[in-house]
Amino acid sequence: MLTAEARLPDASAWTLDPCLAYLNHGGFGAAPACVLADQEAWRTAMEREPMTFLVRRLPELLESVRTEVATFLHADPDGVVFVDNATAGMQTVITGFPLGAGDEVLTTDHCYPAVLEQLRLAVRAAGAQLRTAPVPLPAASRAAVADAVLSELSARTRLVVVDHVASCSGLVFPVEEIVDHCRRRGVAVLVDGAHAAGLLPVDVSQLGADFWVGNMHKWVCAPKASAVLYAAGQWREKLRPLVASHGVSLGYQQAFDWTGTRDPSAILAIPAALGFFRQAGWSRVRQRNNELASHGAKLAAERLGTWAEWADGDGLAAAMRLVPLPAPLAAPAGWELERRLADDHGVIVPVTHHGGRSWVRVSAQLYNTLADYERLADALVTQWPAVGCQPKA
Repeated sequence: MLTAEARLPDASAWTLDPCLAYLNHGGFGAAPACVLADQEAWRTAMEREPMTFLVRRLPELLESVRTEVATFLHADPDGVVFVDNATAGMQTVITGFPLGAGDEVLTTDHCYPAVLEQLRLAVRAAGAQLRTAPVPLPAASRAAVADAVLSELSARTRLVVVDHVASCSGLVFPVEEIVDHCRRRGVAVLVDGAHAAGLLPVDVSQLGADFWVGNMHKWVCAPKASAVLYAAGQWREKLRPLVASHGVSLGYQQAFDWTGTRDPSAILAIPAALGFFRQAGWSRVRQRNNELASHGAKLAAERLGTWAEWADGDGLAAAMRLVPLPAPLAAPAGWELERRLADDHGVIVPVTHHGGRSWVRVSAQLYNTLADYERLADALVTQWPAVGCQPKA
């Protein structure tokens, strides 16, 4: 059973609608009220004198945020730049990575759909090939997941694109083992860490990947449109933002720091979000959220009668878990189930699909309680007969 955690923030620290059971923190994150207030203060400062703020003050402000974020991620500050979201960061690396005819790029069947589309476009333009390693669920162990990926490497593999934590499944990939093996083979690795920062302890330097991309607006709870791209030293002078502006010829960080006029307040508010959780205690927050997600997913799956066939692997899950649905759904039926849960029950969750199965993905953040998962379980039992009879296309 979960034990009470004294002094941890609760739902009162957020501005979420109290009528909802919001179990999709992994989707877009949610910023605490104090972080939103900090962002608004930065906006106000900018609008008081935009020229002074954007031209004179912003470079120094970004450098200060970069230093704090690099410390949090245990990353070389010289490799850290800011992007609006993980999708933009992944596209930047994929577009800039040198591929030739006959080269191969390896990813997995957990790859985020937007990233998969980016990879398809890149290999098509280069005359390269895209290989997809199947990683089944449930995953037996870290070693089994690593083997599933690494067994698909070939002599022509130039780039491996792997999730740190997969969106469709919540699976925590053994990126350390995968990167280490690829480095010894001379294969570059791009880690999609969209969900990793805050959800897991991240040590970019120890990981040693060529590229790491992560959102700050998900589990760090910074405002929307705040994300990080890290590149190892050998790639920095080759990598430039998708939008070229005044700083594009001045070097790696200068090029990314200014890509045209945009609102930098989300990035400038990252330290407020880091401070919010630092005060609460990152290890306590992660332990509490991981336990709650595990208990909540099990509760809902037991009510649906699907828990007996499902179990967590060792270290392969965190505060984002799957509830197996009794039968696979076609995509339209999955969307309909999401809509009914939201509109009829006030329960916000995504329905995901992988390996011929359909799942409800649940997240846990400090604003959630076990009652949210009980509400989900009741809603699923009510709605499943209405949508579950529709066969998968």
